[in-house]
Amino acid sequence: MPVHEQYMFDFMLVNPAFAGISEVTSVKMIHREQWVGIDDSPSTSFLMFKHRLKGRAGGIGGYIYSDNNGPNSYNGAQFSWSWQALLSAKRYNKMILSFGMSFRGLIHSLDESKFDRDLYDPIVDYSRKATFVPNANAGVVLSYKQHFLGASFENLIPFSDRMYNVSVEPIKYVIMNIHTGHILQLTPKVQFRPSALVKTNFHGLNQLDVNFKFHLMSGKEVRSVYIRYQNEIWLGLSYNQTLDWMHSAPLSLSPALGLNYHAFTFMYLYDLGLTSLQSCHFGSHQISIGIRFWHDKYYNWDKHLIPSFNDDF
Repeated sequence: MPVHEQYMFDFMLVNPAFAGISEVTSVKMIHREQWVGIDDSPSTSFLMFKHRLKGRAGGIGGYIYSDNNGPNSYNGAQFSWSWQALLSAKRYNKMILSFGMSFRGLIHSLDESKFDRDLYDPIVDYSRKATFVPNANAGVVLSYKQHFLGASFENLIPFSDRMYNVSVEPIKYVIMNIHTGHILQLTPKVQFRPSALVKTNFHGLNQLDVNFKFHLMSGKEVRSVYIRYQNEIWLGLSYNQTLDWMHSAPLSLSPALGLNYHAFTFMYLYDLGLTSLQSCHFGSHQISIGIRFWHDKYYNWDKHLIPSFNDDF
């Protein structure tokens, strides 16, 4: 699934409750080249944004994206909205429950004009087809200090892609993602951020992702819930494994590197497949370039002056 391969760069891609949960407005461009070395291999491009609504307990976000996989292409957009409820607050310890909803629409195109005409197939007409596929997602995130626990549900609208025969390609199943993470302050300028995600479609397809990131910070102090710095370098590693019914096997191992310099961000991830398909290609490459706009470090929440989150988890 093209969206899920990007979430290590931004959790909003798997849970709309992360839209506007931090104190920055950010814009990112993300591109992924999958299975380099294979002709017509999949590629995905994103342009996404997040923004916290000033003076309000909520935020917005969204993205437009293009995914190409041989004769199939998907072009679409998603808009997300979130609302946060302050459950408890002290000077440095607060508990916040965030709700999010998102709505997505995409155009699926299938180009059969270059299919081999010497091989007869009654369902192939060698034309170009396109269908519109709408859907919706929802999510919730509970955070306390520097911990978070969230869950999200995708494909909430029981809509089938009209490109296919519904009896052969059924309505997409609802997908549930459960994710958790923590920011561990090792030293004043070093953080360790482990996280994990489990996803399932309730019909035998399951996956476990385990992620680790080390953040090294420098530069001018930025005061929020916790003191942090404008500049940082982070090193990450992600391990993915299938937990499908009656089957469990490694999927991929992905080292990653990130750099935040003042308002600019740069991230790179190399996806090393651990399946037999890896022998046919040179891995997958993923890159992100972004910019962050800082605004209110503190905001009024009822009678409390509450600091916002420490950027993104």
